[in-house]
Amino acid sequence: MIIQHTKSLIRDTKGIEEYQTFLKYMSPSLSITQRALSLPQLTTCERKLLHELMTSNYNEYLMKSNTVSCCYSAMNAFLITAYCIVSKGVEQDISTIDITVDIYDTVQNISLITNTNNSDFVYVAWHSTNKINDLYMLYKTQYCGLTSASILDLVSADVIEEEYYLKDERFTIAPSILMKQYLSIIEREVNEIIVLAGFNPNPNEHLNWYDMKNRVRKKGITIDHLPYKLHEALDDLYQFRNQSMHGETNITKEDYAILCKYKNNGLFQGLSVKKLELTNRVLHPTVNEIKEYIGI
Repeated sequence: MIIQHTKSLIRDTKGIEEYQTFLKYMSPSLSITQRALSLPQLTTCERKLLHELMTSNYNEYLMKSNTVSCCYSAMNAFLITAYCIVSKGVEQDISTIDITVDIYDTVQNISLITNTNNSDFVYVAWHSTNKINDLYMLYKTQYCGLTSASILDLVSADVIEEEYYLKDERFTIAPSILMKQYLSIIEREVNEIIVLAGFNPNPNEHLNWYDMKNRVRKKGITIDHLPYKLHEALDDLYQFRNQSMHGETNITKEDYAILCKYKNNGLFQGLSVKKLELTNRVLHPTVNEIKEYIGI
């Protein structure tokens, strides 16, 4: 229903005829339809902005796979932005919509930049006052199989890596800090996978890394989503687990690069997908449902 409604809003930006068709099917009563038609019509500039915002929301569905969910909080922010723009009224041609959000993608400010280049394109800029929360909201849609604790830990590690490890190679934080954070997530999630797969008779038992990696290899636990074997990644990272967890700081950049080889090649996405499969969790709307809704 939401997908079809979004499609209708996109069509409505083309003219009054489309809007009348929309009202015919969506308006609850004739009086509301008549009142809607009596109000001022959207300007050409407003239609252009509304079309861009609704197309962005529509594309959220078109780009979705069965292993991720739509970012409904961001989509809601786009709807609120569209409502605010139409409510205030826009007479000038706009080239950029600048949206600033707070935690949970709550819209705080909307700025419009006038089009001085006669461009038909509208750029939507997204800014957040809280980078941790911004990534957390995004990762919740990308890593739906991971626990909330793992998602927050992953966000924290990624922000630290970007801001304090990758930004300036002349002097950075010790890679052991990041190694510890990422390995703790992997250990937590792989332990859960072992339990979900039925390969730990004591669900409350937390396997150490050595036993965990051997259990994965012995039971043949694989992740089809990954271009490498899960047990191979666990074997390669085993040497660093005890070092980082026990306070050793002699982990080098070359050691950290081994972790990045797996981290940057879909490891956390693969763990998420595996848990979705083991729990038979379906992220609606599925790709087939979307195709049905949009008429493909």
